[in-house]
Amino acid sequence: MSSASLKKNIGTQLTGNVLFSLLMAAVALLTARLLGPADRGLLRLAQLFPLILSKIFSFGLETSNAAFPGLYPERRRELFVFTILLSIVGAALAGLVQYLFFALPIPKGQFAAMTGGLIILSIAYTPFFMLAQNLMTLVRGCGQISRSVRVQLIQTVSLLILLLVFLIRGPLTVTTVMVLSILCCLPGIGLALRYLRPYLNLRWTAQSGPLLKKTLRFGVQMSLSHIAGFLLLYQDQFMLGFMAPLEQLGQYMIAASLAERLRLLPNAVSMAFLPHLSSDLKNRQAEVPQVFRLTCLFTLLSLVPYGCVGTAAIWFLLGKPYAGAIAPFWILIAGVAVVSAADILAGDMAARQKPKFSVINGYLTFSLNLVLNLLLIPLWTIIGAAVASTLSYLFSTLFWVCCYHRQSGTPLRRLLIGPEDFRCLFQSAAEFLRRRSSKKSAEM
Repeated sequence: MSSASLKKNIGTQLTGNVLFSLLMAAVALLTARLLGPADRGLLRLAQLFPLILSKIFSFGLETSNAAFPGLYPERRRELFVFTILLSIVGAALAGLVQYLFFALPIPKGQFAAMTGGLIILSIAYTPFFMLAQNLMTLVRGCGQISRSVRVQLIQTVSLLILLLVFLIRGPLTVTTVMVLSILCCLPGIGLALRYLRPYLNLRWTAQSGPLLKKTLRFGVQMSLSHIAGFLLLYQDQFMLGFMAPLEQLGQYMIAASLAERLRLLPNAVSMAFLPHLSSDLKNRQAEVPQVFRLTCLFTLLSLVPYGCVGTAAIWFLLGKPYAGAIAPFWILIAGVAVVSAADILAGDMAARQKPKFSVINGYLTFSLNLVLNLLLIPLWTIIGAAVASTLSYLFSTLFWVCCYHRQSGTPLRRLLIGPEDFRCLFQSAAEFLRRRSSKKSAEM
């Protein structure tokens, strides 16, 4: 893959991420406005299990599907079979865990407010969400970046349209939103299957077993770290479900949802860069320090403007009931800005097939976050949860910088932002604006 192709893929992924984030922000703000803080908190509890368990029981497909199609392009038919089979097994295990949590006589905190129908919908949402995500990752791993973006956007647009339709027809409820969330997965699954049509194959061959073993060994090791990272992302919300009222959980959910949108560019770069590294590891590793610095610089420059936009959105669109979300939002975006660029360094370790560092980082950060949440949530509730997450993000970033420095032999000064990075970033922005201006002039 050439540098020009990488830039195109990053641009495509970034554009898709921007649109996706705007749509997801619209969905979050719309449901928050219509449901109120308490019901918005209840909806988040219903969605937490599918989000968390789909990651735990994905067996690392989100990583192996991004890397292995580039490493083994002739084996993509078998990778499709693995995606289907492991999605089915993972969904069954996730459903069992959800059932046992609600069936057994154990403390449930605010989860006890979920009705039987809402529990059933939460369990049903998991297999659809998991299959859609796994297939979309395989589409991206096969080099179809623009199509994977299209799948993601169509799913989100479907949800927003359905929400607006049901809003016109009558009052919106938590149950209705869960039903619509399940339905919006169907277009994504159908499109992903269409784009993977050249690889559609459910036959098992003598060579499938060794590749499955290699895929699982790599994927599960990476999954162990990603699970910790994913739990870190949602651990605060899960613990607030036991330690705070539903109203405050609804406020915190809005703060966290808007704060995560700051990861637009880092996610776009890392999602395009991992297949790029995997396809030509030896020659591409030299690009990592500059990509890291520019990504970090862009995110830090975006921090204050984005914070002002997010604050205005909370205050003017949601009003006084959500005013409590503003303080944790500012605390969280500081942590997101720090940790976002570290995904580039983590991707380099994945491309080197050294997942143990991701595992160590993931569980050290997860443990730190757990302790901080237990200490700070009782003191400051949702502000304490935000502080715990930001401190954990800072620790994770420092770990990745030290790990990359030791493994690659790259001097630490090459990871520090310098004047040339400002020039490069502004020149790239000016070039992008010139191209857009020329394109519009040509169209006119």
